[in-house]
Amino acid sequence: MPVDPYAICPCGSGKKLKFCCSDLVGEIEKIHRMIEGEQPRAALRHVDQTLAAHPGRASLLDLKATLELSLDELDAARETITKFVATNADSPTAHACQALLSAELHESRPAIESLQKALALVDREMPLRVYEALGAVGGSLLESGHILAAQAHLWLHAALAPKEDERAREVLAALNHYSGLPLLLRDQLRFKPWPQDAPWRAEAEKATRLADHGKWQQAVAAIDRLGAKYGADPALVFNRALLSGWLADDQTLVAGLHAYAQMEVPLDDAVEAEAIAQLLDAEQKDPRIDSVIRVFAIHDLDALVAKLSSDKCVQAFDMDPELFAQRDQPRPRHTYILLDRPMPETGVGLTRELVPRLAGVMAIYGRQTDRAERLELTLDKGPAFDAATASLKEIGGGALGDVLEEKVIGTVSRTETELNWRWHPPRDTPRDVRRRLIEEERRAAIVDRWPALTRPALQNKSASEAAGIPELRIPLLASVLILEQGGNTDRDNESIAELRQKLGLPQPEAIEPGGASVSGLPLARVPRLNMSAVSDDDLVLLYRRAIVVGAQAALVQLAREAVRRPTMADRIPPADAYQRLIAAEHDPEEARGVIQEARSHAQSAGQSTAPWDLAELELHITSGNVDEAKDLLSRIEREHRDDPQVAAALYQLLYETGVIPDEAAMAARHQAHERGAPAMAGAAAEPASHIWTPDSDRPASGGKSALWTPS
Repeated sequence: MPVDPYAICPCGSGKKLKFCCSDLVGEIEKIHRMIEGEQPRAALRHVDQTLAAHPGRASLLDLKATLELSLDELDAARETITKFVATNADSPTAHACQALLSAELHESRPAIESLQKALALVDREMPLRVYEALGAVGGSLLESGHILAAQAHLWLHAALAPKEDERAREVLAALNHYSGLPLLLRDQLRFKPWPQDAPWRAEAEKATRLADHGKWQQAVAAIDRLGAKYGADPALVFNRALLSGWLADDQTLVAGLHAYAQMEVPLDDAVEAEAIAQLLDAEQKDPRIDSVIRVFAIHDLDALVAKLSSDKCVQAFDMDPELFAQRDQPRPRHTYILLDRPMPETGVGLTRELVPRLAGVMAIYGRQTDRAERLELTLDKGPAFDAATASLKEIGGGALGDVLEEKVIGTVSRTETELNWRWHPPRDTPRDVRRRLIEEERRAAIVDRWPALTRPALQNKSASEAAGIPELRIPLLASVLILEQGGNTDRDNESIAELRQKLGLPQPEAIEPGGASVSGLPLARVPRLNMSAVSDDDLVLLYRRAIVVGAQAALVQLAREAVRRPTMADRIPPADAYQRLIAAEHDPEEARGVIQEARSHAQSAGQSTAPWDLAELELHITSGNVDEAKDLLSRIEREHRDDPQVAAALYQLLYETGVIPDEAAMAARHQAHERGAPAMAGAAAEPASHIWTPDSDRPASGGKSALWTPS
């Protein structure tokens, strides 16, 4: 494909290729053909040959550097880029290449410095290499733990991305699911508005424009000049702190947010700033507890296995062999879990106080060439550590020997160990009992246990103690907000309200739009909005934002309002809104009600009810409603038998929920493909785990506590 002579020149001059490096168009075309033909080394050789005839040309140095980076020839790339920057100090592309190299080497601060130099040199057109560097530096910052800096770079990268560049949005989505980040850190943080009557407002707006274009170092200099002249206005303090975060100066960011939270600002602004500071403040991290493997000698293997197999505080289970492959260990002969109390005979009528909890995991190894028989107990070294090891010694008796060694394999936050419920009820525990126990435990964790935990953010006091200290009011409200946002649902609303009442804290007030736009409102506040007063335009913008950052509680409220408004059908498809409402519902009966509402809506619109019939079938299967599932399956086959798309989706659903084996599902999909039926999109195509069932006592994020706590 020929090079467009009217495209921006790769040298970074900002001019069109025809009016800049027109004498190199032919050579650049040859190099691009080699790259497109997957001949990068041949392309690199041709660049070197062309550079020999045209030494120091920026467009050629840019191509050479990017080829060397793509081939992972970092030393050569460093040499090329050093020459590029030295000979073309005014080229944003040269500095962007330096940023790309630093990002590849995980040198976060140098990467930011080079990228800021590049952005400062950009006038109107954004050179391709600068755009690429935004994404690369953002990814590198994410890996190095500079959350706000990564967020800022990736948001700007996504905003500048052409429609066809899906990767920019994929990287941003990855940020939003990184390490279970709470909503406060996933949402896009924005400048606070400048005071309307400030004499320096016009000058401050210049800093805003610089920040909007990613020229954050220049914006810092502008705000620092204003601060030195006019003092510590809250907007100056907050926006300066935010810029520091975007530049990976986390210490200045945290200090600025703490300071802002103590100023005369609206309560919501103060609490959210303090909460973000607590989440990012290295000095306020929750204490960590070691997770260890304690290795015991075995005196009599057969006797030990017999004792463990017969004790009600021990349960046998099959451990994933992959876990041992990762540790480069043989598969153990026996695996058990150690409980903190005897397993009840039945789960019928079970109360929370009698539910056994996981105390540790045991693996028994037979004799190996270089090791004797041993038992390895994996557990957290928290308050229950001594009791768990004593229990094991008592059960094992003389068959179990002394501790041979203890090794740390990880850490877990103290708060997480206190709030998480590692329960293990009897197999026959009814689903309604499981659901009740889960709800009771979540309330107890929030209302009873959390207030008793000491926190560094509260001067190492508990929430109950801090409630009576005026200067800790904002930090306490922020800590409660972190806890509230951790679940990312409205599931714990009543418990959080009870906690606030117990601590003497105000309940969050409803928010009235009052005719003003609320599209930029922090998503943590959206559930408090009077949705009926939100304009259609704002509803759409908030809905899209909530999807991008995974703001589940906000998304549910917005989706509910969207399906109430016939005017929104073309802008927020009802099918999409109903799917999100169903996926968010943790009560099977409530989910069934939403499905029926979606089915009725489809019927009134003259649309197929198949997606909602399949969604209800999935719900019945995962909830164990065998008779209802059979009846609905018969109706689906009767009413939709002539629709190959439904047949394909049905078999996929039955396979994913374990009703039919993989072979049958593959055959059904092949048959549907032969008939030209595409895979069906819709609620039924979502994995079964996306609909809440009583067995879902683990969070959707994949094993972390639904009560998110800072690490």
